[in-house]
Amino acid sequence: MKYQKTEVKLDNSLSFWKHFDKEERVLFYNPLNNELIIGAKRLKTFGQEENYNNYLYVFSSRTFFDSVKDQKWAEFGNETVAFEYYLVEKKGKQTLYYFEDLVEIENLKIKSNEHFYNISADDYEEWKELFANVYYEISSRKVNKVVISREVKIVCETLVNTESVLKNLLEKNQNSFIFAYFKNGKTFLGATPEILVQKEKDNIISYALAGTILRNDEDDELQKMMLLNDRKNRYEHQIVIDKIADVMKQYIRDVIIDEIKILTLKNLHHLQTRIYGKDNSTLSEWVTRLHPTPALGGNPAYKALEIIKKYEKHERGLYAAPIGIMDENGDGIFVAGIRSALICKNMVFAYTGGGIVDKSECEAEYIETNNKLKTIIESL
Repeated sequence: MKYQKTEVKLDNSLSFWKHFDKEERVLFYNPLNNELIIGAKRLKTFGQEENYNNYLYVFSSRTFFDSVKDQKWAEFGNETVAFEYYLVEKKGKQTLYYFEDLVEIENLKIKSNEHFYNISADDYEEWKELFANVYYEISSRKVNKVVISREVKIVCETLVNTESVLKNLLEKNQNSFIFAYFKNGKTFLGATPEILVQKEKDNIISYALAGTILRNDEDDELQKMMLLNDRKNRYEHQIVIDKIADVMKQYIRDVIIDEIKILTLKNLHHLQTRIYGKDNSTLSEWVTRLHPTPALGGNPAYKALEIIKKYEKHERGLYAAPIGIMDENGDGIFVAGIRSALICKNMVFAYTGGGIVDKSECEAEYIETNNKLKTIIESL
């Protein structure tokens, strides 16, 4: 049985998200084609080799590491799921897809709420210890890059209004992929600029994203040039390019590496390079091959992951992990779950990180993580 469809006219597509507030849900906005997909109510969970025929879209997520112990991440990730209902918004048109029973979606006014909150503690001393340990490992030539992260606990005075947070993320981060996954009373959401891998028929596309500078209202073009010519950022970026290209060359004869470009976001500029070729493997296979890139874990990956496990005191869960949407043909896109937070009632666990190389400075990297944290802070 295939999905049936009907056109709807909602003032805000988040009315659909709100309608299913007790059900498992996913939201995924793709800025490359200006398409918003929201799914609700789990319909089917897929095995590893199953195809997705007759299922409009499937949502797939993996935890950063193979397993997690922290209870707040329990039952999140490592699944591929189809939903009973989908709302798809593209080119100003909203289409409601339903598997069996049509539902009436109330046209709600989605407001931006201002949350009053406290950031629970200054974690710079903890960061200094983490940085020093990782820098020692880099200095001893065991690795040339390790991506370290912070878990920042934000306590709100009221329950977090996720519709408001999502509305703000969508409005303020138009060049980013916006994602949200609600399950068992908790929501993991964010606005990520980072594509892990994309598949369009036999076209496989990945992007190196590493190297960061703050935007400047007075002379933003100068900031771009500074980033493009900065030796430390270019070195960090090249590590990511080389690793992605090396993995792709194991399966693809002709791998093409584009020129390094600037990706501009609301608060930051990043170095970005597209790497692509042709292959008939599944998107899921490519996710396994590429995750984590040196932009998310480090290089060499196995050693960097050992170091992260040894020194980071929090669990990453879905942070920096693959999150994706695929159609029934298996085409789709996986992004990295960065610039993200896990929301549970009035608690926001926000995640932010940065790549450490031999020319990294502790305080500068900490400031960079605070700049990245603005994505979540501004959404509250």
